[in-house]
Amino acid sequence: MMTTAVNQQVKNSHIAVMVWAPFEERTASFAEQLNAPLYNVHYFQYKQPWIAPFKYLPMAVKTLSLLIKHRPDYVYITNPPSFAPFFVYLYCLMFGKAYVMDTHSPALYSRKWAWTLPLQRWLARRALVNIVDQPRYKALFQSWGARAIVLQRPPDRPIPFHELQPEAPLEPFQVAVINTFAVDEPLDIILEAARALPDIQFHITGDTSRAAAADINNAPDNIIWTGYLRGNDYWNLISSTHVTLALTTYEYSLLGGAQDGVMLGKPLILSDQPVLREFFTKGTVFVENTTEGVINGVKQARAEHSSLARAITELAEEKRTHWQQTFNELESLLSHNATS
Repeated sequence: MMTTAVNQQVKNSHIAVMVWAPFEERTASFAEQLNAPLYNVHYFQYKQPWIAPFKYLPMAVKTLSLLIKHRPDYVYITNPPSFAPFFVYLYCLMFGKAYVMDTHSPALYSRKWAWTLPLQRWLARRALVNIVDQPRYKALFQSWGARAIVLQRPPDRPIPFHELQPEAPLEPFQVAVINTFAVDEPLDIILEAARALPDIQFHITGDTSRAAAADINNAPDNIIWTGYLRGNDYWNLISSTHVTLALTTYEYSLLGGAQDGVMLGKPLILSDQPVLREFFTKGTVFVENTTEGVINGVKQARAEHSSLARAITELAEEKRTHWQQTFNELESLLSHNATS
């Protein structure tokens, strides 16, 4: 199966935004901010590594055919997989165009993509500019001789606030657990913490077909498996709960679900990891990745909910102002090159 989604109501048709995935929230958000067409290119099953060698070639052909047909001056391409920006580079080489490579941080530190680092470095040097989500990765790209700016996912996105459900009543306390059943998400300790907190409701997101059957079957009664949520369903979950909880074992994963919680003014419960402490400086309870840590964190978030909610609202405004200033730098760069 191949999905190609195009936003027709655009002004910046000289920019194309592309990702090799059926859907990717960060890339879609940047397409909205750039007011540019979005192309989701994908064949066959998603996130099934064994099938990747069979789908990359048709995806490469589709990428080149789309770009040659529409001839954008700039291509905003998501990395990984690194083969996507490689074929965008070929298009730019053939037609004298330029590309912006948005590198998601797992591409730089996960074992899955470690073997592609030489290709990423080569592509980064040839990009007009690289987008990364942390200053440490900006420094890394600069050490490669590549230009980079730091932009997290946009804080202002088309969320239908007027359609969202109101926050839940004070009791029972509701926790939105942003989860995808990824290897860095210690779900087992959340399940054990929920068992010890029967008066608190936990809503756990994610495609349950990727979950261990034992986790689903043996979960305590205060666990609700929401399934994979998109669009209004996802925003409604965060809106109608009291706090957003997201855990990771990776030191430098800037959790997207946590950024979404900030957007909706929800206090956070996050793993005590360096990059999370650096970014989420207000309205956040940091916990050890242990059952006891989660239990204590949820109790603290409930006890301090009002003050945490005020602080997270302040943080949201600070992040919004800073993001817009940096995004203006990207727009200025694209505008300058378009007219030079």
